[in-house]
Amino acid sequence: MADKKGAASPLERVDAGWQRIEARLCAAVLVAEIASLTLWISLKGLSADFRPGENASGLVYRCLLTAAILGVVAHLATRRLPAHVHTNLTAAAVVLGLMLGRAWVHVGVAYFGNVLNWLQNASSLMLIGGLRGLATRLTLWVALLGASLATSRGRHIHVDVLVRYVPVKLRVPTALAGQIAAAIVCVFGAVGFVDYISISVFRANATEPCPDDKSKSCDTTPGEKAAAVEQALGQDFFLLGRQATLDLRSFPKVLGGTPYDKWLMAPEWNAWLDGADWKAHFDANAVDALHMDPSQPSATRMPQVAVPGTGEEARGLLVRELDFVFPFGLAIIALKFLIRIVLILQGRIDVDPDSAHDDPELSRAEERDAAAAKGVAS
Repeated sequence: MADKKGAASPLERVDAGWQRIEARLCAAVLVAEIASLTLWISLKGLSADFRPGENASGLVYRCLLTAAILGVVAHLATRRLPAHVHTNLTAAAVVLGLMLGRAWVHVGVAYFGNVLNWLQNASSLMLIGGLRGLATRLTLWVALLGASLATSRGRHIHVDVLVRYVPVKLRVPTALAGQIAAAIVCVFGAVGFVDYISISVFRANATEPCPDDKSKSCDTTPGEKAAAVEQALGQDFFLLGRQATLDLRSFPKVLGGTPYDKWLMAPEWNAWLDGADWKAHFDANAVDALHMDPSQPSATRMPQVAVPGTGEEARGLLVRELDFVFPFGLAIIALKFLIRIVLILQGRIDVDPDSAHDDPELSRAEERDAAAAKGVAS
């Protein structure tokens, strides 16, 4: 863009920098998603016991893991040997690993089961649905980041038939109309989703008695909905902080093999409850009801936060906060459309429908490859 029309404008530089940040963020989120799925599958496999005729997932995972480890070791140890020797020894190591997996099929089942159950049921991950819930949310983030990048580069899904058939002089107004319509749809979608989340998930009142006539119902004002959401956010993040303090105490015990639901006794639980100002967020009587009976000091409790006075489990509590990622993503995409509108008006973006299929990065890569090939040939 800047090559054809001179130096890049300030807005172009901002957009390009924004794209670089999003590209790196997208890669980081994708890595985190892969890591969370890998950890979840690994713990599931290592915690699954095997008995003939029953679920064989633990056996299969151990065989594949052993084969992968021995294969990598053999590859690194023999990579300087002749190719056929290297290949044969690596293949033999993989086959040996597949057979040796059966030898440790019962090893670590209880330990890894304890770790998995703690992560899923009594850690901060529990508040977003465990490792699987984390992967689900990361998938949404990747999709929204990808959509934002596509919008910046003009590669979002759109119908360009009209632009192709209108006279050349009308292509810019037609493209602008399409960009404006897309931005409006994203803005209204973001607002609508925020309103829906605040009512259906955060339980803000959709209507209230009209100020002038209490017998009639009026829509609740956005400010009142926002206040209800803000109060719930304060409670949820307070509970997240309290769960994090439990995680810090649970982690070394779980890592050492202590059952995650057996170490927290009544005196410790009560002291932990009294160590924060719960009553600033919840009803005092409901908070007091969470205390365990001090006359039974050996009684244990799962190291999991409870929501005072609601009778609800804390599992998945923070999913409603993460729901705001979608309207936020739509708002960002709307902003990207507005940036494109300004750049089109400045003449910095070509509205030719075929220009969206050009890939400057690919062109530069091809030029580099050609130059490298020329250098080798000379």
